[in-house]
Amino acid sequence: MNRTSLSLLLAATLVASIGCTTKKTVRQETTPLINKTNQLDDMTAKNSRDIKDVDQRAQSGIQAVQARAAEVDKKALAAGGEADKAQTAANGATQRVDTLTKAVINLDNYRPVVETAVHALLW
Repeated sequence: MNRTSLSLLLAATLVASIGCTTKKTVRQETTPLINKTNQLDDMTAKNSRDIKDVDQRAQSGIQAVQARAAEVDKKALAAGGEADKAQTAANGATQRVDTLTKAVINLDNYRPVVETAVHALLW
């Protein structure tokens, strides 16, 4: 009987320690997992917020650069128009200078009509 009661006691202890879990044991085992999961959820939420913030700042920067580029483009077009006007004025001035140069060169060949008529009469 001694052996039988010792076997029964050993079997009962083994079943009690292996087969039955209590709420306290489950809580002790799952609490670190739950805490780690919550920590990871918080980190994920923070990373998502940070990504959205960076994206918003990047989009704002891109829009500001595009607006500035549009302003610069307008100014460049205006400057190009002014350069075209200046080139046209310079071309006109060059033509007038050429005309005046030809006139000055032809002054040597110019004889007043009266002088030519008088000279013809005298000869």
